[in-house]
Amino acid sequence: MRKLSLLIALCTLLTVGGVYATWTYTQNTDVADEAVNMTMNLTDVAYSGSYGTYKVDTSSLKLTIDPKAGTTHVTSLIATGEIVITFTPNSVAPAEVKADGVPSTFAFSLSNPNWQYDDEEGLGARDIVTLGHTTPEAIVWGEPNGEGVFTYTISAADLVNNHIFLGEFLLDTKADYDAFNAVLGQGQIVITVSDGITA
Repeated sequence: MRKLSLLIALCTLLTVGGVYATWTYTQNTDVADEAVNMTMNLTDVAYSGSYGTYKVDTSSLKLTIDPKAGTTHVTSLIATGEIVITFTPNSVAPAEVKADGVPSTFAFSLSNPNWQYDDEEGLGARDIVTLGHTTPEAIVWGEPNGEGVFTYTISAADLVNNHIFLGEFLLDTKADYDAFNAVLGQGQIVITVSDGITA
């Protein structure tokens, strides 16, 4: 069987903006410019004759960088929504695949290993995002639904508590905010779902 794997960049990932709070800076007449980082992804892939197909749905996931509680300009990560991973068995897959799915894993990685920012607080350039682990983690499918589809969900709380960690940076001026936002667009968090077969 050929490798079943899916790479997806978290589309709405890491947008600097206000969800629960607002980045507020003093300015007299200028309306604050806003730049939003967006990503593009390929559509799903499937091999003819394979055991089935994976799909990773990040449409409800939103990761936003807000001021940390109790501060006005220190970064913190706010997550809402979830990542939904599904496996749909091929109609001619073996009975055990239709009953139990295929052994699968997910793993997070960074598209830019040098994704760093220096907020000039004397600490030097630091990683914008660190990952809780980069080794693949087993997916526990559970029972298939009425259409035979297996589902595994990663909640927003699980993401920010166990997988994705944002560095704390002081964005004390609008110029700092703009510089951080520019660097934010230089990297992505990637999720890979695989059955571990590479041949």
